Amino acid sequence: MVLRGLAKAKNFTLGPTAPMKSFSEHIDPKIKTRKLRNRSGESHHFTDQLQNKKLYDYELKTKKSFDDIVSTLKEIAYIQHNENFLKNAQQISQNNLGIDLPSYILEKSWVKPLDMRALYAWCVFKQHAKFSDDFFKNDPLEGSSGSIEAKNFEKFLLDCGFHLLDITPCSDGRLAHTVAYVMRIPFSAVRRRSHAGALFDIENTVNRWIKTEHKRYREGVPNPADKDTRYLKIVTYHFSSVDPLHQGCAAHGSNDALAAEEGLNKLNAFRESVENSFCCGASVDLMLIGLDTDTDALKIHLNSKDGNISLENTVSTLDIYNSTIDKSVDETSQEICQLISNYSCEKDLTGIENLFIN
Repeated sequence: MVLRGLAKAKNFTLGPTAPMKSFSEHIDPKIKTRKLRNRSGESHHFTDQLQNKKLYDYELKTKKSFDDIVSTLKEIAYIQHNENFLKNAQQISQNNLGIDLPSYILEKSWVKPLDMRALYAWCVFKQHAKFSDDFFKNDPLEGSSGSIEAKNFEKFLLDCGFHLLDITPCSDGRLAHTVAYVMRIPFSAVRRRSHAGALFDIENTVNRWIKTEHKRYREGVPNPADKDTRYLKIVTYHFSSVDPLHQGCAAHGSNDALAAEEGLNKLNAFRESVENSFCCGASVDLMLIGLDTDTDALKIHLNSKDGNISLENTVSTLDIYNSTIDKSVDETSQEICQLISNYSCEKDLTGIENLFIN
């Protein structure tokens, strides 16, 4: 066969590989003026230090559980020809990683070198399983269904006039933390489903909207159908402020404007499908958000004068942070209100604007 020797060829690669991330070229010069400002070593008035510490500690603990794998396997490889190797190897693994290694691999150490690739894969999967079990059993971020944080957010959402929050971020791994870390929303209080380029399936989303509204009619969950609340659909695309030409959304060719436009097209198509199938003015509200994967800053797309989402009219959380770092809580709240709605006080804002402010 013609391809028989291809796999052994020295210049053969299994497939295209991702380019190494580099910041030496194509760096936006404006990024130097858009860094976070410090206020004499103090944080912003709206910064939640306790929440920041909790998220940071959880991140460190999670990373460490995987970072310890290599050092543990090196320690085990060093003693593989010593007496009582099986017992000692399992003891090291338990002490460092909290998992047991497969005995059928360790038992072969006397006839051939340890299969480190197999052991590494085993450890990664076991750590992932342990991490997942701990997340759902112990709720380390306190965002599970029925938790105080989730109940408080669900009440807040209803107060803003929404009975369900449905978020579609891009499936890029850099957006995995969008809900819990960037937006600080309890994971159980939102409906989240990722899609490449944030291009969600309209038919499936309409079906989920139907089930939500049906549940309101039949069970009064999350609130009765006669309450004047709406279904909020959010699309979160992403971009890079450091290397916008190469590190943006791959699904859109790192074209930020195209990512935002396609996300908006999906949102409008979803609303149109609901209104065409049921009625005009059906309970659907839309929001378009951009996420800077280099700074975690959000770009909120506001409505234009005709009531539709504008691609050009945006506010940046990084700009708001820098412009209000030296202001009081009341001054900061008032400035945010003026930025997003030109109103001077919060009571005049709509539900979707109140959601963004809080």
